[in-house]
Amino acid sequence: MILDLDKGTWKRIAFRDIVQNVTDRVDNPSEAGVDRYVGLEHLDPGVLKIRRWDTPDKVEAQKLRFKVGDVIFGRRRAYQKKVALAEFEGICSAHALVLRARPGCINRDFLPVFLASDYFLDRAIDISVGSLSPTVNWRDLMVQEFDLPPLDEQKRIASLFWAVERHLCAVSEFRSDLMGAFLQARLALLTVGPGGPWREVPIPADAADYWTRGVPEGWKAATVGEVSTVRAGATPSRSQQARYFDGGTIPWVKTLDLNESVISVTEESISDSALSESSARIVPEGTVLVAMYGGFGQIGRTAQLGIDAATNQAVSALLNLRADVLPRFMHEVLKAGRPKWRKVAASSRKDPNITKRDVERFDFPLPPLSEQKQMLGLLARIQGGINSLDGERRALKLLRAALLAETFGDER
Repeated sequence: MILDLDKGTWKRIAFRDIVQNVTDRVDNPSEAGVDRYVGLEHLDPGVLKIRRWDTPDKVEAQKLRFKVGDVIFGRRRAYQKKVALAEFEGICSAHALVLRARPGCINRDFLPVFLASDYFLDRAIDISVGSLSPTVNWRDLMVQEFDLPPLDEQKRIASLFWAVERHLCAVSEFRSDLMGAFLQARLALLTVGPGGPWREVPIPADAADYWTRGVPEGWKAATVGEVSTVRAGATPSRSQQARYFDGGTIPWVKTLDLNESVISVTEESISDSALSESSARIVPEGTVLVAMYGGFGQIGRTAQLGIDAATNQAVSALLNLRADVLPRFMHEVLKAGRPKWRKVAASSRKDPNITKRDVERFDFPLPPLSEQKQMLGLLARIQGGINSLDGERRALKLLRAALLAETFGDER
């Protein structure tokens, strides 16, 4: 037990007796006198403070005004569990309810905690009406009764919960900053301004234009085809599914397996017969792969093999890397340069695919091995920090969930 609650002191209270439904309507959003509009798309499940918004001039139709301390609850599709505390004034979607604590009836800091609990949200989902877009109506919600602790107990619970929440927000913001630093550092692999950005040269905004500033001293201007052998895979005939696929033990990589990281398992496998009777070939562990088909959401995706595997025809394998190219450096460069594929595919073909030849022509900045190792070490250190923060976030979320479960669980 974290809170040591005495639920024998709790009282059953109707929702309308503790919460006011604010219906201050705004007919013309652009004349609302505020600079922030919060739609349901800006509310993130599990995030109890509003972190995203737009401007009122971007929307039309009637909206609702909210003030600092109000809680916005997404009443449309309540199963998405969108609840957030407002720390500024603004207007919000009419598909939300603006809920305000009644002074002396419920602690204002406790209200968003209560509204974020499954105790409240499960009830809201149960009373939603409609099939396509189930919606919570105020007339149904206001008569719902809930068991709630006394005000002093509410204050204690809220104080502990918000301490955890503030820590979680701080960790999340730090992680976001660190991820930005990681992406900048990776983009720096493509930047060939004098001395390179790891020597404090600004990073270009567009990674696709990274060869416009000349080659730094000690570097070589190359292409992927000049530093590796690019080989497309092959798909054994699906007409012989039983012989070539069913029961196979050789990992077989498709574009959807490319995870921007290391592939240690594949969705499908092929058989020895498929390998001997088709043009499919095994490529070794450590090989860098590039997706050539699958639309803009997939082309250019990369991965490194953590296992020996065969690949399908939509995947290029970069084999026989020159001795002056580290495989992981190759992988990071291709990840950073992925925006280039959109230009290549869109400008030359109707379907957004790339070819083996496109991969071979990919511009490849080639610093000395010592600098490759230096840059990879920097990326590894930043990634280690991100991983550590991810672990802390998971622990804080578990603690927050435990607090909610203990407070609003079934032991009432």
